[in-house]
Amino acid sequence: FLKIHFKFENKNKETLLIGNESPLGGHLYFKRKSQPAVMMAASSQSSFEKSIYSFRDKTLLNFNTGSIQRIQIIREKNPLEFKKTDEVWGISGDIHAQGDKDAVMNFLQAIQFSRVTEFIDEDPDSLELYGLNPPKLKLILDFDGESQTLSLGNLKEGKGYFGKINDSKNIILVGTKVFEVLSQKTIEFLDKTLVEFEEKEILQLSLQSKSETIRVTRDKNDSWNIQSPIKIASDLSTVNSLLFDLKEAQITEYIKISMETPESFGLDNPQKSFSLKMKNSKTWTMKLGNQSANGQQVFAQRTGEPTVFSISKEVVDKLFRSLHDLRNKKILRFESAEANKVLIQTPENLFELRKNGPQWSLEKPEKIKIEHMGNDLVWALKGLEFSSKIIPALPTNLSGLDAPKFTLRLFKNHEEEIATLKVGKSFDSEQEYLVETGNLQYRVKNKSLDSIPLSLDKFKLK
Repeated sequence: FLKIHFKFENKNKETLLIGNESPLGGHLYFKRKSQPAVMMAASSQSSFEKSIYSFRDKTLLNFNTGSIQRIQIIREKNPLEFKKTDEVWGISGDIHAQGDKDAVMNFLQAIQFSRVTEFIDEDPDSLELYGLNPPKLKLILDFDGESQTLSLGNLKEGKGYFGKINDSKNIILVGTKVFEVLSQKTIEFLDKTLVEFEEKEILQLSLQSKSETIRVTRDKNDSWNIQSPIKIASDLSTVNSLLFDLKEAQITEYIKISMETPESFGLDNPQKSFSLKMKNSKTWTMKLGNQSANGQQVFAQRTGEPTVFSISKEVVDKLFRSLHDLRNKKILRFESAEANKVLIQTPENLFELRKNGPQWSLEKPEKIKIEHMGNDLVWALKGLEFSSKIIPALPTNLSGLDAPKFTLRLFKNHEEEIATLKVGKSFDSEQEYLVETGNLQYRVKNKSLDSIPLSLDKFKLK
């Protein structure tokens, strides 16, 4: 069936004779020509039926993906160029933008792992026959002072595309997948990060909708304050959460590179916009237009860029916080360290808590050491937030404040009142109470007041 000749380093030679399959199947007969013994081993004739193609190097381009510094895709329409600077890929072509490093890496790996499917002509008389003069697509990879090229020409129906590697005369055939990879549109490579920024560089956030514009600014002390539609302190945790969500936000899909008809996406008259102002005087703005047919995506565009993209409605909802969410909702304002006396007046009892040094104790109606209860109570009052304001304020007979559930007064220096809270009627369906402090009325969740002890038994449990 087959002879294989071997030549060894010691200049000895040997020939291996391969015969037929054994009657049992799954085995072949073997014999060394220099020896009389016939051997049998598990194998098949198909394992040895090799052509020259089987032994040829079928690598398209030999390179290390990490060393590539420049990529050029030369084609008749929308040629592309990628340049790598400090691990960041920049795209030049029909748009100048930052590239998605994962998309570029996937592109390089697709080329790296592709193989020659057939060797067509070692010394062709003409390249025009194969569509390679000029080629339909040409890839140039630059790395370490070297360049490698792959040219692709006409399609061989059902087989793939004719190609040529570097300066070699040899005409090869590659699979259609390679041609598809090199034909990708610019939008396939764009970075899907919505915006890159350092939180410490942000000076102002603006959230604009049809109904209002919310503008939040950072002051010299790194505190955030709402400037419009009202002037009030911001909720720091909410602003930080918003900035985190903005930093994590990803574009779902790039739709169009250029926008000739902005009205089709609703971007000629945007529904919303989100803006950032940085310390270096730079600004960034995103306009939001119509929703997709299924309502799950929103069309958007960044100012200064022609590209239209979609972003999930879930992300949009995270970014566009309400004025209520962004504002400081704390009801009582005092310094926790200064509070050293609390009076809680219920219809049945007056409870007096005093702090001497680090220790809190109940003084009235009984003397009881209460360990951490005093500090817990002060922290609960410090963090008490409203769910909504009551405007206009209700009269006492409607608010329940003519006979409050309880009244709490907070003091410093044991005598100087620093905060007062009255708790009136209950809104049972919403599980909220009406409270009043400083002539302002609010609604607060019942659970926000649960930690306030209103009976002697509560103190004794501590």
